[in-house]
Amino acid sequence: MHFINGKKLSVATKIVLGCAAAVLAVTCLAIRLPALFADGGDTLATWAAGMALPNGAKAALQEGYGDGEEPPDDVSALAPAASSSPSSKTEEDELSSSSLSSGENASSSPTKSEPIPPDPNNSIKIREVQFGASGDKYANFYFKNNAGAAINVPELLLRRPDLHIKKNGQPQVLIMHTHTCESYMTEDLGYYPADFYPRTTDNQYNVTRVGDAIEEKLTAAGIGVVHDVTVHDNPSYNGSYTRSEATIQKNLQQYPSIQVVLDIHRDALGNEESGKTKPVFVVDGKKAAQIMIVSGYNNSANKFPDWEYNMSFALKLQQAAENRYPGMTRPLNFTSMQYNMYLTHGSLLIEVGTDANTLDEAVYSGSLLGDVLVDVLNDLTE
Repeated sequence: MHFINGKKLSVATKIVLGCAAAVLAVTCLAIRLPALFADGGDTLATWAAGMALPNGAKAALQEGYGDGEEPPDDVSALAPAASSSPSSKTEEDELSSSSLSSGENASSSPTKSEPIPPDPNNSIKIREVQFGASGDKYANFYFKNNAGAAINVPELLLRRPDLHIKKNGQPQVLIMHTHTCESYMTEDLGYYPADFYPRTTDNQYNVTRVGDAIEEKLTAAGIGVVHDVTVHDNPSYNGSYTRSEATIQKNLQQYPSIQVVLDIHRDALGNEESGKTKPVFVVDGKKAAQIMIVSGYNNSANKFPDWEYNMSFALKLQQAAENRYPGMTRPLNFTSMQYNMYLTHGSLLIEVGTDANTLDEAVYSGSLLGDVLVDVLNDLTE
């Protein structure tokens, strides 16, 4: 209880004083509200104003005029422009990373000019490795027989590939991409953003850039090239190989001089739980993405009777890569899938890096791969 001059306040006096205090509070609030709504207010002022208002108005103040924070930046801008999500993958349409890389041993948005990195706490760890000794060793490289077929690697390594390259201005090599939208990280962040989507139809950021780098080296060496950037995996992912087969057939009909068909891909290894795997090697102090050469097989002689010709070329390319750039290759993968390789005696599928590699690393690797292809094809020139 309050005392004035030592006497207790009467009930009537307390009521009068209470009403006066209420009038004063409302008057102060009325004076403060225009400024509060003009600049958003600070947390304490908003809370104080809200406490004097009915619950509905209080909630409006708290939710609409909080602490003045700007809307969060769109961290998805780090990812290339996304195409529609791929539909469920089938065995025919997906070169399974898990089946290709299991057992491999390892020594351990473009739309914004200055993207803001996402929170590292909302990310996936990256395991940077260099795949090496795994499978069977031949000469200076490793080979993995995932097809389960009998194969004499030393004999095929000595055999001359059935390629007769001519530097006569006519196309000898076709570069294409069954999964054209596969892309890479745009920056070496040290972690993999959880919201990064490694697919885009923008050819500035997808695997066609690797094809460009290969094309540049072949053209400079006088080897005719066609680089077909037809999109086969968007808007539908299923059926990609059926559509890319049509692209290859079209080019073979238009340019019958083509002998080599390179289907350039980007791999994907790891997941949120285990982390993403980034395969690299170093040339001249600069990191490049490791590559994996894939050569196909089919049990039916009617479907793929000439697979040994392709394997002979694959072995030559693998050996040449390790000769020129040691550590460039993951073990050569001999797979039971044919992936359109039956169309020529020089058809190969090549995985350049993974989705954890950067675009720069992949493009650099494409340029180095171009050097190796020039070495091999020059030896097969007539």
